[in-house]
Amino acid sequence: MFSASLILATGISIGTVDLPGIDSLANAIAGISALTLGYFGVPLMLDGAVINADGFLAIVAAECTGIELILLFSTAVLVWPVALRSKAIALLVFIPLLTILNLVRVITLLLTGIGIPDHFDFVHLWIWQPALALIAFAIWLLWLRWASAEKRTAHFSAHR
Repeated sequence: MFSASLILATGISIGTVDLPGIDSLANAIAGISALTLGYFGVPLMLDGAVINADGFLAIVAAECTGIELILLFSTAVLVWPVALRSKAIALLVFIPLLTILNLVRVITLLLTGIGIPDHFDFVHLWIWQPALALIAFAIWLLWLRWASAEKRTAHFSAHR
């Protein structure tokens, strides 16, 4: 299951796999990002997933949605041998958290593109991409520690 998820995530990342609804998700992320920047007075125009923010043009593509990261995180949670309750809590809490973190990433990248466009690629590729992956991995490890403790507690309680 994890291997299939990894292959699917890679296909999304390199553009060979097109999931249904991914364009709608990209449009939603672009819209929320544009709305947030507009709230703070940044002049912009939005056309689907294309944002023109004060002369800086950005396209929220499928790989900007964070779907690969969420897919891999979800698979790592689902394949781990713990109670279904622990898995459900992880998915219900951390998928929205990863989605919000990805929105913060997109918004800060837009601000970087507007303010210091020469640094956009560096911040995009060398700061945010590994940071988000490390954050997701750290969240998974913390959840794993908690879920394993829950499993041990349930096991010991059942044998009393």
